[in-house]
Amino acid sequence: MKFGRSFNRLTVIGPLSVTLILSLQTSTFAHEDYRILEDQQPPFVMGEGNSSTRGAGPVVDFQSSGMHLLGWVPLQMLSASAVSGNDCWGYTSPSGREYAIIGTSAGTAVVEVTLPTDPILVGHITGPTSLWRDVKVYGTFAYAVSEGGGGIQVSDLSDVDNGNVTLVNTISAGGTTDTHNVAINESSGYLYRVGGGSSVIGLRIYDLNVNPASPVLVAQWNDRYVHDAQIVTMTTGAFAGREVAFTFSESASNGGNAGVNILDVTDKGNITEIAFFQYSTPVFSHQGWISTDEQYLYVNDELDEITFGTPTTTRVIDISDLASPTQIGTFTNGSSAIDHNLYTDVDRIFESNYRSGIRIYDATNPAVPTEMAFFDTYPEDDQPEFNGLWSTYPYFASGIVIGSDLEKGLFVWGLGDPELEFSYPDGLPDTIASSNQSIRVQVTINGGSSLVNNSIKFHLDTGGGYVVTDLSPTGPNEFTAIFPSDLECTSTLSYFFSGETPNGYTWRGPATAPIAPFIGVVIDSQAVVFEDDFESDQGWIVGDPADTATKGIWTRVDPNGTAAQPEDDFTADPGTQCFVTGQGVVGGSVGAEDIDGGATTLISPPFDATAENVIVSYWRWFSNNQGASANQDSMFVEVSADGSTNWTEVEEVGPSTPESGGGWFFKQFVVSDFVLPSPNARVRFRAGDLGDGSVVEAAIDDFRVESVECSPPCPPATGDMNDDGLINGNDVQTFVTALLGSATFEQTCAGDFSADNSLDNNDLSGMVSALLAQ
Repeated sequence: MKFGRSFNRLTVIGPLSVTLILSLQTSTFAHEDYRILEDQQPPFVMGEGNSSTRGAGPVVDFQSSGMHLLGWVPLQMLSASAVSGNDCWGYTSPSGREYAIIGTSAGTAVVEVTLPTDPILVGHITGPTSLWRDVKVYGTFAYAVSEGGGGIQVSDLSDVDNGNVTLVNTISAGGTTDTHNVAINESSGYLYRVGGGSSVIGLRIYDLNVNPASPVLVAQWNDRYVHDAQIVTMTTGAFAGREVAFTFSESASNGGNAGVNILDVTDKGNITEIAFFQYSTPVFSHQGWISTDEQYLYVNDELDEITFGTPTTTRVIDISDLASPTQIGTFTNGSSAIDHNLYTDVDRIFESNYRSGIRIYDATNPAVPTEMAFFDTYPEDDQPEFNGLWSTYPYFASGIVIGSDLEKGLFVWGLGDPELEFSYPDGLPDTIASSNQSIRVQVTINGGSSLVNNSIKFHLDTGGGYVVTDLSPTGPNEFTAIFPSDLECTSTLSYFFSGETPNGYTWRGPATAPIAPFIGVVIDSQAVVFEDDFESDQGWIVGDPADTATKGIWTRVDPNGTAAQPEDDFTADPGTQCFVTGQGVVGGSVGAEDIDGGATTLISPPFDATAENVIVSYWRWFSNNQGASANQDSMFVEVSADGSTNWTEVEEVGPSTPESGGGWFFKQFVVSDFVLPSPNARVRFRAGDLGDGSVVEAAIDDFRVESVECSPPCPPATGDMNDDGLINGNDVQTFVTALLGSATFEQTCAGDFSADNSLDNNDLSGMVSALLAQ
């Protein structure tokens, strides 16, 4: 098992991202989930991912079952200044068009998802900067609140079909403008501001009936701090016709005596408590939702997984008698992730569980729900930390489900199998040939759907934007994509495939494209110059005269994991060794052997980098996001062309960059991009703790140096295998010898009649035809 934080390859949008994240981290919040600030990571950026090789596979490999990705809108597309996502809700206009409403750190975004495979940003309402924002809808108005203050922002959605979303009012009545959540009972027409700030704030209640654009404060209930709530006009039981608030509460904003208050709020001037109860092992009562038949309440506790080390646990409460609620069980899928928000719809429960993504449960037996589908938006691990999926909304008439993710923005899903699926019978190439590269594409049609004629496309970006090419069938639902024959050696390409179904949906392979497409590097041949999986000593140098670190010195070991250091090396079995900064004891504290007192340096053995295209690759780990002074230190990767006298920086990891929170990440660079060709090149890794109170750990594994080449494209084949201007029996003999043995580049070009950059049996008929033509 890998310990610590690991996440997708990300890229900071710019200095603004870092500034906003640091400002959020220095803010003071009293409610318990302030811990989310400690785990915060920069946002995912389009086109970036955790591709572990130069080619095959999408850059983000989301795992799923029973559901599929339809659309994805990253944070940067919702708002250029957003550094995190939070809550989401939905709105359906009178015309039937569907819209996702998602909160970000910068405000509230409205995205049309009527065509879910192609979401469209309609508008963004700027709000106070905050990691926490919540939004609900009543009629044609959206109401957003945040822990950053600002009261209630009221936005008009009545003209959203024409692309217009307008902020029409801001309501500040009710004391502090900080708010943690908002709940609306659409049956009664009342809005409930929930919690906020550091005071004991329960419910602030507003009437929307007279003028929904201008909510009027009518009552407050502040006996306990309320973190979230659901308000329902009951239709069954002793309280049928009464307005009941299920509040998830603590004795103070930072926790204590966690439980659920059930309140009768029908008479706003005389709110009464129906019941207060505590479920098993309460730590922080976060959120919950009742079943459609109003017989059960499902409750999330946000901190039990962290506190007790238990798997993701949802409590099942029998509320058939509201005055005497009784816990009748719990359910779990065995994950260690934190459960956050859940919603029920008929016989299904939709949970957004941070690092394990969305989990959908079959509640046909409401006392014992079982998992039926999932989509993991944080595929690297299920650690009980505050990253990944924040919330979900499952109530669109179309059946689509949306989800809001802290780092990755808005997701749109469908249940069951996708209508079109792309596969690659010959696999995807690990590298892209500089000429005559092709990929065979198979399209599978599911669920009785069909493929729109001439809709299969090949999308290729060689650096100047996507160029789209129509693909013609080469077999039943089979197509072949041909890459250009003038690709630049060592250049990086992005590509994907798409097709349409009669409902207007565009399906893509990979499904994450174009946000996260396939990635390939142009290489024809490669030779290993030097490689080291660190299972033996190959001459690395630990230390530099400028080093001052007193602890956490680089050492080659089978690491003992902490929340900041890997438990395992990256190499697949049987490998165990890697270089790490200090080796603590098994079960030791997070900072027991981390870097302290300055920098520590690791220098590679010398290697030959005289060839034009020498690529250095490695897997690295760097963690600096723990401790009182987190995100203050960096790790530097540098290359030298003169042994070790002069160094040129290749990359800086940190101090607050996307990959400075732990996790193994694959990196590579072309040596000649940084220094002149040299027979005496070296690489060094320098990490340090130069601040106070931070925990800094680094690790390196699977270091590799390769010399790569790209051949120029072949001219049309002639059959002149001997390059003597003649085509005769001698050329046929040379052709057969080259075919059975090892052909030179010139021989391959002369006999490559099939134009696939290789000499094989497919070229034989062309050779015979060339001979007969003489």
